[in-house]
Amino acid sequence: MATVDCMIMGRKCMEMISSMNLPPEQWPYGDIHIVVLSNTLKTPPENLQGKVEMYSGEIIDLIAELESKGLKHAYIDGGSTITSFLNLKLIDEMTITRAPVLLGGGILLFGNLDNPIKLVNSKATAFANDFVQIKYGINYL
Repeated sequence: MATVDCMIMGRKCMEMISSMNLPPEQWPYGDIHIVVLSNTLKTPPENLQGKVEMYSGEIIDLIAELESKGLKHAYIDGGSTITSFLNLKLIDEMTITRAPVLLGGGILLFGNLDNPIKLVNSKATAFANDFVQIKYGINYL
């Protein structure tokens, strides 16, 4: 896996992180550049100011902007955001971590995809806390 240069997430993910109100010593993202996609919010919550950059616009334009800054590898987070990137064929590797909890309902992990996607070259890691993480390569069909 390539080194991640930045993280791109949706507004809902950002709001969840903001609600945790993490002190600086618990901030899990270090100095990584974080971009939040939102068509409704122009500024981040007060506790995330200086930690995230808000973006409203086309994903392709964002990618061009990040590439012009020398950023090449992004971690994409949030179901709707991931779906948008998959539909644009911009994701080449996927990591899915499963927690040992059955919810019995909830929000779909992915939205509607424009085309089927085949996940290949799986590598699984089981953790002592019973989480299982599976890494896949992506083949767009």
